Amino acid sequence: ADDGSVHMSPEKQLAAKQRQVMNIAYGPGKNLLSTAFMLWMSGSSIQIFSIMMTGMALINPLKAIFSVNDAFKAFDREEGVDLKLPKLIFVGLQVLSLAVGLYKCSTMGLLPLTSADWVGYLPDVYFKETSFVPFQGANGLI
Repeated sequence: ADDGSVHMSPEKQLAAKQRQVMNIAYGPGKNLLSTAFMLWMSGSSIQIFSIMMTGMALINPLKAIFSVNDAFKAFDREEGVDLKLPKLIFVGLQVLSLAVGLYKCSTMGLLPLTSADWVGYLPDVYFKETSFVPFQGANGLI
């Protein structure tokens, strides 16, 4: 008797679940270009808007990396669904998103990447001998 429900074979159910898991894994990649465009549009000057956008570009990937298990929680108990590769892809795309945020920090001059940023850590140079040039004033050598 036809009860109106659709029955799928176990293989098709597993394939559908694996597709859903991969969609979750590729989710951060879908936002990567929009994040990069948003950071580019915010400019490279130090202003409140650009600082907020850069902060969000740094904080959101870090929060997502630390909560990777929560993103895949619905599929933890599923039999036969492999989560190793999707979690690795998810974390990799989040690290790439974090790299975009760090690049933005670099273009704004917020990362100490030049040698001039580290001059304060150089040891002081003390000279062992000194010399001077005699100054000839109106009354002769001084």
